[in-house]
Amino acid sequence: MKIVVINGTPQKGITCMMKEMFIHNLGGENEITEFYPKDLPGFCVGCKRCFLEGEEKCPHFAKTAPVWEAMLGAELLVFAYPVYALRVPASIKSLLDHLCVHWMVHRPEPEFFEKTAVIITNSVGAPNGAAQKDVKTSLNWMGLSRIYTCGAPMMGDIFADKLTEAHRQMLEKKMKRLAGRVQNTGSYRRMNLKVKMLFEMAKLQHKMVLKKEEAPSLDNAHYLKHGWIK
Repeated sequence: MKIVVINGTPQKGITCMMKEMFIHNLGGENEITEFYPKDLPGFCVGCKRCFLEGEEKCPHFAKTAPVWEAMLGAELLVFAYPVYALRVPASIKSLLDHLCVHWMVHRPEPEFFEKTAVIITNSVGAPNGAAQKDVKTSLNWMGLSRIYTCGAPMMGDIFADKLTEAHRQMLEKKMKRLAGRVQNTGSYRRMNLKVKMLFEMAKLQHKMVLKKEEAPSLDNAHYLKHGWIK
């Protein structure tokens, strides 16, 4: 299986340990490509060139393109990151900002309707849900239906090299269960209700916009190319 891992930290800490446990429990022969904060684009400058002229016109295209191409070719996307101030790290958020051009209201890629994603987070006692939602929302809008999340709000043990055996076993159990959920996805490739509703809403919006424009925008042309609107 082709797997792309987006890491929210370069530290080889508990988040990294959880990610490695998860991949180990997946078993099989996997082709893994990993990206770290140094590989991700800087902050979006809001120039809107990706929407109006094409994503290759983005000033951060050299950084964004390799990540996007790897994601397109992967079967499983893994986002592994610590929780910062109850939210996703800035490096991950910056990447997601650049990928908004591939949301269903703009130019979604049909390959994404077939993918599975996993979000693995770790915090120092804080809730993980809000930080996971940042990524999950963006992936839903890119067309992903199968997104699995798992967080570990650690208390006391916050360094991997000082982890108690009880906490290590707890993390192993969580990651084994998560890997099992991904494996059980099997050949199920149907959009869930939420994603289907978002897609239908986006198609309706594009039909309305197309009627008012003299020439199709890049977004409209993308929908026409794939036969989603006429």
